[in-house]
Amino acid sequence: MQNMVKPTLPQDIMLLICQELGARREFTTLYHCAMVSSRLASLAVEQLYGIMEVMDPFIENKLQAARMWRSIILSSRGATLYPYCAYIRTLSLGSLVDCLHDIRSDLTLRDFFFEGLLQPFLALHETTRAIKSTRSRPLPLDNVEIIRRCADSITLYIKGLADNNGTAVALTHLEASNVRPDTLPTWISRLGTLTSLQLQDGSVLGEKAAKAIADFCPNFAELICFHCWGNTVAKDMADFFRALRPNSLQRLEVLSSNSLGEDTLSALSTHAASLKVLHLWSLLPSTIKSLHLLSECTALESLVIERTASRPSGLDVFSEAEFTQVARWISSCKALRELNFNRLRDPLPILKQVLNAPGIRLERLLVQDYQSASLEITEATWRALGQQDRLELLTIASQDSSLDGLILAQHPELTDSICRLSNLVSLNLMQAYVSSAEIRRISTALPRLEELCFGGDLVDNSILEHLRLPRLVLLTINAITAFTFDNLQNFVQRLDPVTNQGIKVDLLNQWYEAKLTDEEETWLNDYLADNLNGRFTISYPNDPDELHEADFSDSD
Repeated sequence: MQNMVKPTLPQDIMLLICQELGARREFTTLYHCAMVSSRLASLAVEQLYGIMEVMDPFIENKLQAARMWRSIILSSRGATLYPYCAYIRTLSLGSLVDCLHDIRSDLTLRDFFFEGLLQPFLALHETTRAIKSTRSRPLPLDNVEIIRRCADSITLYIKGLADNNGTAVALTHLEASNVRPDTLPTWISRLGTLTSLQLQDGSVLGEKAAKAIADFCPNFAELICFHCWGNTVAKDMADFFRALRPNSLQRLEVLSSNSLGEDTLSALSTHAASLKVLHLWSLLPSTIKSLHLLSECTALESLVIERTASRPSGLDVFSEAEFTQVARWISSCKALRELNFNRLRDPLPILKQVLNAPGIRLERLLVQDYQSASLEITEATWRALGQQDRLELLTIASQDSSLDGLILAQHPELTDSICRLSNLVSLNLMQAYVSSAEIRRISTALPRLEELCFGGDLVDNSILEHLRLPRLVLLTINAITAFTFDNLQNFVQRLDPVTNQGIKVDLLNQWYEAKLTDEEETWLNDYLADNLNGRFTISYPNDPDELHEADFSDSD
């Protein structure tokens, strides 16, 4: 019998498969594809290294991560079969820091990582006292210097590929956690395809970094900083924004503590026509008071404004003119789809004007930790909410420990408006007092809800029947509950295994006198896990038995 030729998939079909796996960010599947054969590896590795930023949840051990990063750095020296550097879309130096952290005390793994051509990349911390390196206590790594050497090699190689060989380079995102102000402009100047920069510390930015972007990165559009603190940050960031090409920045996010100031906000007007996403978290009260300086930025699609968690100082109180400018500014952002106010002193008067503004059609609205306004303003704001019929996500949360917290029974106009939001998918009223009657009404009016969270006083067992929504995948109840096992069993058994797939049920305030047995809790969790790939948790915050045990543990 003649040897039969095994059928093989054409190369272009395998390429399409690998590209689809890359689009789905299937890191593990691509990793295994790369190990099958050299023919498939040539296609899989490009997609694999293109989604390296998502590798951490899939990496099984420290050695695997070390091998990945070692191969990338080696490729920057031209010492690998494939040019892995050319495939990277996101150069995540924070991930490299994590890798170095994992191998810092494992001398065998450290020796493997830095052996051969990577020996010049090894840097150890200098110390004023003699420390003898041992197998159990190797000398500490100088992560900042190692990252600088690695990034220098990678960015220089990428620039060489683009300049000398005309090779298409995939890298568009740079993420760095340890970077020196004098080093960043050099790296940027080598990355002509850069569109996004993500920094742990935004204080390293300034005019030089912006000029490097303006000169070498024509498609740059996005800046994300975790924190941005320092004595000169307000001016340095203002210089950065002004030195960029005008109307080039499309996204700015500052996620944590910062010292942005009046000059910083004023400088953003140089990107008024391009800026679409502006997320400013943890702003100083004095900076909140300067929000009117953003009035030219009317192309916004997503706006987040949060005041720092410090005690109210009065520095963020708007004058009448400033209030008018801020309300008029946000109301003129006709493309606005997401609005998030957090810890603002007086957001409701502003929100009332925004919700009533012609052309404003929000899809996401979050108003959290706000102070109460007058009854007239409050009622007018909640009535205006009902006009936003495109809303898909709504979160309303009054200030913690507020004596006049949001009680829906006192604001029937709010319940009326919520019930008119027929496209609502996610409703979060965790920091509100919601009654059983209001939950029944809301759940009946909004059958498309997928996420429902609410607080309040004691709710009755009968609401479980109304909470069995056809698309529900998250139910969090912070109100006081006294659900029986029979009621809960009936509730979970009547969930749809298809449309309620993956549902998570969290009861955060079950009355201790209605405490379930361990067996009953286990049955509920197992049922959801086995039949809907879901989860069930229940807490008894006022359980005297648990409080008694805590007393003993504290005394120990």
